[in-house]
Amino acid sequence: MKHVAVVVLAMLPLFNAAAAADLVAGMSISAGTGYAAHDLCTRTNVSGDPFDRVLTRYVEPKVQPLPLIWVLNSQPRQRVSATALLTTRIGVYRDGLGCTIVKNLIGEWSLRGQSFRKAAALPYSGARWPLGEGAPETTLLTASEKIVLDAHAATIFSESTTDLAKKTNAIALLVARDGHLVYERYAPGYNRNQPQIGWSMTKTLTALVAGRMEEEGLISLYSPVGLAQWKGTPKESITWTQLLNMAPGLAWTESYTGETDSDTTRMLYDHGDQARWAADHPLTSAPGTVFNYSTGFANIAMLGMRERLGGSRQAIYNYYQEKLFAPLRIVGGVIEPDAAGTPVGGARGVLRPLDWLRLGQLIANDGIWEGQRLLSENFMQFMLAPSPASATYGGYIWTRAADDVPADLRPRIPADTVFFQGYAGQTMVVVPSRHLVVLRMGVTFDKPQSVRQVFAAVADLLEQ
Repeated sequence: MKHVAVVVLAMLPLFNAAAAADLVAGMSISAGTGYAAHDLCTRTNVSGDPFDRVLTRYVEPKVQPLPLIWVLNSQPRQRVSATALLTTRIGVYRDGLGCTIVKNLIGEWSLRGQSFRKAAALPYSGARWPLGEGAPETTLLTASEKIVLDAHAATIFSESTTDLAKKTNAIALLVARDGHLVYERYAPGYNRNQPQIGWSMTKTLTALVAGRMEEEGLISLYSPVGLAQWKGTPKESITWTQLLNMAPGLAWTESYTGETDSDTTRMLYDHGDQARWAADHPLTSAPGTVFNYSTGFANIAMLGMRERLGGSRQAIYNYYQEKLFAPLRIVGGVIEPDAAGTPVGGARGVLRPLDWLRLGQLIANDGIWEGQRLLSENFMQFMLAPSPASATYGGYIWTRAADDVPADLRPRIPADTVFFQGYAGQTMVVVPSRHLVVLRMGVTFDKPQSVRQVFAAVADLLEQ
């Protein structure tokens, strides 16, 4: 079925570029059309979410008032385009790779011409999670734990407003304890087999890919990243630890609201070779000294790993699929690539909630899976420790000291707690000392409320 939505103001010819900028106050045209095309493409083609639900509940409230002047065109299993004031962004779907943003038909043709071999599907296993796809083992919960989780789930999946732009839109809540899946709930209309975008939780996923490479001796944490484009420049001394600690010393402005001075939205929606564009940013501080949270830095890490593997698009895809996803039995997961073929390691991981939870469980297991060490002790110590540049951040993962952890709940949460966090309310809390992993996913427009809900659930559960 083809979806076409056209809404154009009668006075549109009177708009000039300045007027258009005023109309979409705070949201650049390229960011708005790019966000819409990419989210619609991924959620409909990869997640299997109905187009109309994604459009009305998740996309339109985010990019208001852009829908007053845009033209949308969707061809399921192929593409979604969004056009406003002569600016077009196209989300191109490819089986096994998810969606990638391009600007025009030439970019689309070039993308579809790239060679690609999809990873073989893992055979189904009905074994208990995480070794298979078994149902949650709810009998492992005590009566009081079940009451606590049901009460928090009721809060997490409820809404306090009818305003679409203020809803929390929870999609999934999962809990693993002592290596067992003990709780699993989805919003009406969703199920466990639908991959969900993790946004910046992908940064932690990127760290785990780097950890596999470190364990195999393909990279060394304290050695230079060695990007080809940095050779012969002061940047060639930037190490993997500095890059993974978000302290490479590069200039970067991180924001997601679409304003024109955001490096993040420029990179995601205006540049086909995202990592190389990010890597061209100038040095503004000594590497290792200044924390600067950046989606671009995680993309640079993916490019660095791609180059270590020989530089091909297929090689980096094969590596994370074979060396991380396959051992963890992650089914159908993907890190969507940019137009140059580099996985967008800062934002575009799309995995089932069950599989995101497996990543958290790997950390809770200190990098060991089924008796095999996938991540070295050295890497785990580095990843989970606050960096020299920030007490709130380790190796692409947040610590309990982070500002987003509510101050009144912090004393109730163990000191070794770390968490994945992503745009629109993606939160996964890992408490290694208590063998607990709690995941919440959705499309929230009220991040503080959704984050508080997750940490409140963790605190109450730990006290049972």
